[in-house]
Amino acid sequence: MKIYAFDSLPSTQVWLTEMAAKREVDLPCAVIAKMQTEGVGSRRNRWIGKRGNFFASVATLQKDLPSDLPLAATSIFFAYLMKSVLEEMGSKCWLKWPNDIYLKERKIGGCITAKKGDAIIAGIGVNIVDAPHGFGVLEIEASPSELLEKFLEKVENPPLWKQIFSNYSLEFEKSKNYSTHVGDETVELKGAVLQEDGSLKIGQRRVVSLR
Repeated sequence: MKIYAFDSLPSTQVWLTEMAAKREVDLPCAVIAKMQTEGVGSRRNRWIGKRGNFFASVATLQKDLPSDLPLAATSIFFAYLMKSVLEEMGSKCWLKWPNDIYLKERKIGGCITAKKGDAIIAGIGVNIVDAPHGFGVLEIEASPSELLEKFLEKVENPPLWKQIFSNYSLEFEKSKNYSTHVGDETVELKGAVLQEDGSLKIGQRRVVSLR
């Protein structure tokens, strides 16, 4: 997989989404930056990070993802792959529904996913050297290049969604101590039920994780 590397970008996600939309890159491919100045987070928030943290995005054709992966579960899918990389390296991190990587009670990373035509673009950020106030930092030593290499290995040889869902459905119980946002509304996850397509049933509502 071709990797585009930059010293600094406003946003790896915006850069790759625009390049994929204009067909100026061949898929699959990835982009990584040592510094990101206008990172994109969920709900139009910024992902603020220091130089040396992990800032990357990967674009792949939807047909090359696992055949049983629902579109609604893509955020969980890519975030879970990164969480698995960190776990295999010794981290005790966990995945808060649908796309936040936590260490104990602090967020250390996250994933945002976009669909452009037949392409899926997933942006991943992980605090490995520093974090803004209120956020956490990865507790193990890891370099951005190492994380990207291991992450892309999983993207290129992914497990089936049913395997991820089987494992994540147990870990999801931790998310019930938190809330999520549905538009501008904050919704408690205490009574949420994880569905097989990665969405949640909260009362009579279905909440989808694609972000």
